Amino acid sequence: MNRLFLLPFVVVCLSACGGNDAPQIPVNKLPVDHTKENLIEYNRQYVEFEDDEINNYTDSLQLKMNKTAEGLRYLVVKDGKGRKPVNGDVVTITYSVALLDGTTCPDLTNRQTKVEMGKGKLPVGLEKAVSMLAVGGNGDFIIPALLAYGVSGRDNCVPPYSPVRCSIVLNAIEKK
Repeated sequence: MNRLFLLPFVVVCLSACGGNDAPQIPVNKLPVDHTKENLIEYNRQYVEFEDDEINNYTDSLQLKMNKTAEGLRYLVVKDGKGRKPVNGDVVTITYSVALLDGTTCPDLTNRQTKVEMGKGKLPVGLEKAVSMLAVGGNGDFIIPALLAYGVSGRDNCVPPYSPVRCSIVLNAIEKK
C-alpha cells in the first residue's frame, strides 16, 4: 500500500525536473576547465559584459562620466578644498550605495564612517573613489562589481557580481 502512494510522488518529482531545454549550468559558475588561461578568458569576458551593462545604464540616463582604466565611472559634482587623501590618511566620509536598478540598502544609505585609507576597510573601488575627492567635495561613482562587493556581495543588500552606484562626500582628512 505504501508503494502505491510513493509512485505518484516519484513521477511528480521526475517530471518537475524539466526537459533538455532547462538551463544546465547556473549563472555565474566558473568554467569547468579551471586552467589559468580559461579563468583569465572568463574574467575578460565578464569585465566586457559588465562594461557594456554599465555603458547602457549611463547612456540611458545620459550621464556624462569619466572612466578609469579599471572601469570605475566618476563625476566630481563639487570640488573640495585642499589635498586628496592618500594611503595612511584617516578619512571621514558620508556615502550611499545603490544597485543600478535603483535598489537601495538601509545599511548603505547616508552612512557616515571614519576609516584609514589603504587598510582594506572599504571596497577597493570605493576607496579609489574617495581618493579622487578633496575635503568638502562630493562625487557620483559607478563601481564595477569586482571593485565593489565582488563575488560574495554584501549581506542582503548587494547581490554577488553587482556593480553599484555611489554618492560620496569627503568630510575630513586626518593624518594618522
